[in-house]
Amino acid sequence: MNDETSEARLGRRIGGLLSQRNAQLGPDTRAALADARRQAVAAASERHFGGFRVPRTGMSWWAGAKPAAAAVLVLGLLFAGDYVNTARTQAVQGEVETALLADDLPIDAYLDQGFRAWLLAESSSSRS
Repeated sequence: MNDETSEARLGRRIGGLLSQRNAQLGPDTRAALADARRQAVAAASERHFGGFRVPRTGMSWWAGAKPAAAAVLVLGLLFAGDYVNTARTQAVQGEVETALLADDLPIDAYLDQGFRAWLLAESSSSRS
């Protein structure tokens, strides 16, 4: 905190000395200095980007939005992948159920554990 206080004091002292000297300058010199100050402030508030001057304030929001946009893109891809995977799984299950319902098997066949194992083996071999 001492550094900030001493910097503030130094800035005030330099500003006071410059103000004293400014009073001794002629009106033409003061006008030229004021014009140079305006140009320096305008140049400091702009950046060059691809050969064009872009105001600094216009670029600051985009710098903060880049990580958020990347996160939204990643989440969108994850949700899209989950949607496609779920749709594919449901389609395969629907095909198996349709085939079972369309077949002429007795109810006891569906209750048989050996039949269930055979169905699982058949459905896994048909996916390959």
